[in-house]
Amino acid sequence: MRRLFLFVYSDALGTRDQIKQAVESNQYVLTWRYDLPHCFYLVAEVSARTLAESIKQALPNGYFVISRADDDFWGWNYPETWHLFENKYLKED
Repeated sequence: MRRLFLFVYSDALGTRDQIKQAVESNQYVLTWRYDLPHCFYLVAEVSARTLAESIKQALPNGYFVISRADDDFWGWNYPETWHLFENKYLKED
């Protein structure tokens, strides 16, 4: 089952481009999006622990948290982001 995760990280983990590269090459990440500083939205079919351990291998320095965001979420964001939260896939253009 697809799950949505918030991936929030410190500056020490790497630049946004380095983190983006690690996310894109991660075997467990099905799709992703970002629009807030220090935060990616990841869709995967594994646990937060499995996802975090795989990211730690690619980015061994710095700190981060991965947390599920499937059930209860609210805020103000782009329509494309809410589509990802609600459907667990990116909105097609």
